[in-house]
Amino acid sequence: MIGQSISLIEGKEFRGVIFPSSYKNTSYNWLEDKNRFTPTKEEILLFEKKLHDKVKLINKRRLNQKGKCPVIHNNLQKYIRQYLGFIDESGKKYLIINFLWSSSSLHEKPNKEYYNELGDWKKNWQVWFDGCSHFWNVKYYLESETLFDLQVNGSA
Repeated sequence: MIGQSISLIEGKEFRGVIFPSSYKNTSYNWLEDKNRFTPTKEEILLFEKKLHDKVKLINKRRLNQKGKCPVIHNNLQKYIRQYLGFIDESGKKYLIINFLWSSSSLHEKPNKEYYNELGDWKKNWQVWFDGCSHFWNVKYYLESETLFDLQVNGSA
């Protein structure tokens, strides 16, 4: 456990942190939403199991994924994850998942590009501007197993 009961979670090909419903960040008012929940490890593992096929389906346009910008569904193991839980107006639970590029995310090699800039990813929700597909997020309804609202960063 880290900080405000932030939990580390690791799988065979992913690594991330689960932010509790009590997590606050004064920089982002949208985190003040009262309709939050803390995702369970089981919910995260189920999401991760289905992620590749589902993201490939909604990533057909490959927005900001050319040249030095990776195709996200071909490089999922190279992203660190951050998970937040929300409840919509109709009572349905969904996750917001942040994906942060780190080709060293499973091996902690500080000399790799982007690593040092992500030093506090275990404690603070990250917001990046630009960086193309090195930084993206998506939402996922738990009950229907629906991935939606894919947001891939632009390039400066």
